[in-house]
Amino acid sequence: VAPLPVTAKIRIGWDEASINATITARLLEGAGIQRLAVHGRTRSQGYSGKANWDVIAEVVQAVKIPVIGNGDIAVAEDVLQHLSTGVAGFMIGRAAMTNPWIFSEIRSLLRGDALPFQPTLEERWELIRRHCREEIALKKNEAAAMASMRARLMAYTKGFPGARPLREKISAISSLAQLETLLMPLVKE
Repeated sequence: VAPLPVTAKIRIGWDEASINATITARLLEGAGIQRLAVHGRTRSQGYSGKANWDVIAEVVQAVKIPVIGNGDIAVAEDVLQHLSTGVAGFMIGRAAMTNPWIFSEIRSLLRGDALPFQPTLEERWELIRRHCREEIALKKNEAAAMASMRARLMAYTKGFPGARPLREKISAISSLAQLETLLMPLVKE
């Protein structure tokens, strides 16, 4: 694919008995990849247990290409814990699905802002509304789109006033209008 840059993402190994991330990283670097993301869990762990950032740090030391660390970055402060590994960046997966503002929070934290970024209810609502509209446009079926959005909506509304009963109601919505009826009064408070 030259001259296009090629990247790769690996896990630290198949299981605890076969941690081979540094060997794999060196092989990939030798094959010409430009950047490597390392998920700090084994294949057998799936998404359970803790990510092993010590192995990620070993990979950073083993290669010359930039290494991106991945695993257990749930809140902005988690980035600070792992800066000492020497990674060139962080890959965030599941946390971004429930808190898409995590990137602004991390940027704010790393800049040392006196008041770290926190989205307002209005900003949360605008993102929720936009995401729902885009999902409806993609699926071309509002009821199906809203049904597929329910889990995301439950995560997005964490921290809203009356969140628990609100999430119970969200679990049954089938239209953006129903969602607006539920959320608009909360956003306007």
